[in-house]
Amino acid sequence: MSYCTHERPYRRRASRTAVTLLELLLTLTLIGIFTATASMRLSPATKSNVGARAEARRLSLDLIQAQRRAISTGQNHFVQMISGGSGITGYTVRRRTASGSEVVETRDFSNGITVTTSHPELEFTFEGAALAAYQVTVAGSNHTWRASVVPITGAVRVIQL
Repeated sequence: MSYCTHERPYRRRASRTAVTLLELLLTLTLIGIFTATASMRLSPATKSNVGARAEARRLSLDLIQAQRRAISTGQNHFVQMISGGSGITGYTVRRRTASGSEVVETRDFSNGITVTTSHPELEFTFEGAALAAYQVTVAGSNHTWRASVVPITGAVRVIQL
C-alpha cells in the first residue's frame, strides 16, 4: 500500500505591523465622544475655580522666584500688581536698580477670576525677607485661594479659604 502524501507548502502569514483604517477611526470616534462628554461636564464655574487655583499657585511660584532672584543677585526684587478698569489684571516681576526698576517678566490673570491684594508691590530684600506681610486673594466663582508671604522668612503659602 502506498500512501500518497501531499504536503502543502507552508505559508507563513506575515506579522501585522500596521493599524487598519477601521481601528484608527474607531479610536478617534471614542476619543471624540469622551472629550465631548468631559467638556459638557465642565461648566464655566468649574473652569473659573480651576483657573483661580492655577493663578494663585503661579503667583506663589513667581513670588518664590522673585525671592530667589533677590538672594542670588543681591538686589531687591518685587512683584508689582497691574490695575485695570475691572481691578487687578496681572503683575510684573521687577528688579530694583540704582535708577529705579526694570521688568524681569510680566503675567496676565485669566478671565473669570477676581484678584485683591494687601499691597500693590510685594518686595523681597537681598536676604530673602519680605518687607511686609503680604496677602493676595484669588477668587473663582465658588472657591477662593490666598497666597500669603511671611515677612521675616519670606515664605510663601497658598491656602484655600
